[in-house]
Amino acid sequence: MKLVCSGRKKFPSFPLCQRGMFRFPSLEKRGKGRFGAAAAWRLITVVGFLAVARVDGVFAAELTKIYAGYGGIAGYQMPLWVMKDADIGKKYGLDIEPLLISGGALGMQALLANSIQLSQNSASAAIGAAVRGAPIALVSTSENRMSAEIVSRPEIKTPQQLVGKKIGILRFGGSNDTAIQWALRAWKIEPKQVTILQSGATNARLMALTLGQIDATILSYPEIHLARKRGMNVLADIGDFSAYPNTSFMLTRAFIEKQRPLAKNLLRAQIEAIHFMRTNREGSIKILRKYLRVDDAEATDATYDFFARRTDALPRTNLEGLRNILREMNAAQRSANEFVDMTLLDEIEKEGFMQRFR
Repeated sequence: MKLVCSGRKKFPSFPLCQRGMFRFPSLEKRGKGRFGAAAAWRLITVVGFLAVARVDGVFAAELTKIYAGYGGIAGYQMPLWVMKDADIGKKYGLDIEPLLISGGALGMQALLANSIQLSQNSASAAIGAAVRGAPIALVSTSENRMSAEIVSRPEIKTPQQLVGKKIGILRFGGSNDTAIQWALRAWKIEPKQVTILQSGATNARLMALTLGQIDATILSYPEIHLARKRGMNVLADIGDFSAYPNTSFMLTRAFIEKQRPLAKNLLRAQIEAIHFMRTNREGSIKILRKYLRVDDAEATDATYDFFARRTDALPRTNLEGLRNILREMNAAQRSANEFVDMTLLDEIEKEGFMQRFR
């Protein structure tokens, strides 16, 4: 039986008219008896059901493509990866496409150019751009302390032994740089007493550390686990020094204003993804293995354990952490509230959305 749309624009995924005007040529040829009419209505019912198949209240045929940039391959990216691979985004009408963009500055450029619609990155990237006038806002933070540790060569066992040594970071002005400044201050080491080098992405820094090209660096899991197996020492957990909005969602102000329902669905999907990773160890580790591409099962397990306990169920940005970043950027006179938009989360909470995850 052939289904024909009569003078209407078709849906992209289903052979139906937008306003339901159908013709059934084969039935017309067979006559208009009660059996033909019944068959026609049965077909309308079945095809109509397929056309409006819903996933948690969102039309499956109306997924919105979201390109989501993230700044590095580490366990703190789990919320975004889970949104994609556990199909949580689709429940909220989102077709999430994660894109690796190394470094926060490049991520902000892509966000401002609308090459991506969402960035999951450390807050320092957004604030650094916003201080210079970029219309970017933090809308959530799933981890409010820095998820990294300072790792040194085997012969360096105390922070004071770093004096006169080389410390590798990703880029000046980013979260790595902030972490080193916090550590040096806590250890009462002047920045001029060490040499800080831009040493590339995580894998490049781990290799440089292994080869002795640098004496210490900032790492996260799973690289911390791998470094320990190679005899390296952990000098400090950066998260112990100060509050710091680390894994954050960032949107442009224009997106928040013009696509507010979509922005709220991004946050709903993030919250459910966080719940998934906090309660589904096996499923989360499976997703981690895909993205981390680490053969060491112990490293993947350690990565999950490290981040699952540090991730907040309600991803609200810690304003004191933002103030810490502003002080590092010599912009302490600016209000932390300038750089966030928590109204989306406020509305989601008032609607009772969080109740389903308690």
